[in-house]
Amino acid sequence: MNIAIPLTDNSVFSLHYGGSIKVGLYEVDPQKRLILSSSEIIPPLAEPCEWGTWLCTQEVRVLLAGGIGSGAQACMAESGIQVIAGLPAAEPRELVQAWLDGRLVAGPNACKEHDGHHEHDEHHQGHSHGNAHHHCCH
Repeated sequence: MNIAIPLTDNSVFSLHYGGSIKVGLYEVDPQKRLILSSSEIIPPLAEPCEWGTWLCTQEVRVLLAGGIGSGAQACMAESGIQVIAGLPAAEPRELVQAWLDGRLVAGPNACKEHDGHHEHDEHHQGHSHGNAHHHCCH
């Protein structure tokens, strides 16, 4: 199975999912608590809210995030991807290993605390980006 982490253009964990440029993909063995391989990929869709279906095709089952809006969370859920939000700034590999070890500590989802200045906050729960919600790969 794979774990995904949103990244900035310089490969740092993106605390704001909507500002992500690429994704760190970590192939893991949860039973052995090992990271088997990792890669960085620029998704084919520019809008992170639309990445759910694509991440599903990459065998992603868990997305580790800092702040992530409800629309993006809904798309991930429709694609069968568990979202763990509210994570602090850390090295992506360390976050994945913490998840594997059962010691990942999530805080409040930062996107729920914004004052409505971007499209990924709670004020736009029902927003939709094209047909992203209609092409889920369960």
